[in-house]
Amino acid sequence: MPDEKDPAQEPDQLDDVIEIEFLDEESGLQPVEESPSSPDGEEELSIQEEVDHLKNELDHVRDIYLRKLAEFDNFRKRTEREREDFQQTAGEDLVKELLPVLDNFERALQQEKTDSGAFRDGIEMIARQFWDTLQRKGLEVVNPEGQPFDPELHEAVQRVEAADHAPGTVVWVMLKGYTFGDRLIRPAMVGVAVEPQGPESVGGSAF
Repeated sequence: MPDEKDPAQEPDQLDDVIEIEFLDEESGLQPVEESPSSPDGEEELSIQEEVDHLKNELDHVRDIYLRKLAEFDNFRKRTEREREDFQQTAGEDLVKELLPVLDNFERALQQEKTDSGAFRDGIEMIARQFWDTLQRKGLEVVNPEGQPFDPELHEAVQRVEAADHAPGTVVWVMLKGYTFGDRLIRPAMVGVAVEPQGPESVGGSAF
């Protein structure tokens, strides 16, 4: 025969249930529901975002590179055109300056051959005019006779044993040199003094 419930115990159990429910309502706590987490999916999404960001940066850098490359090519072409224009203009200016010299050459050649004095005077005048024109353009002569040998400006073509010149001195100039502006366009070809080797030594020898 089953045990009969003790009526005296039921009120106590009911009070316990009521008390528990009351405490839950007092605390305001809600049951926490676990949400499914996917760390692998979040990592893949982060990597994809980083890849997209890097691709955007690469496209931006490529665009800058292409624009700079085009700008440099335009600058190179413009500089080349300006250089060609400058050379053309400089050449035209020089030719214009030399036209009067050409005219005087023609006049000198029209002189009578027997009139040697007038012909010589005309040639001398043309030579002065020609030199003055080139000098105004920046041409300077290099004529180092009697000066110390300078390998930057002179080209030694002969050694000359000369007791009356210090060794390394330019004794004679076979061909004058020229500078144009700050640049050497032709070195002077010279003979350079060396110490005599003996009383029987005379003249010079080529380098």
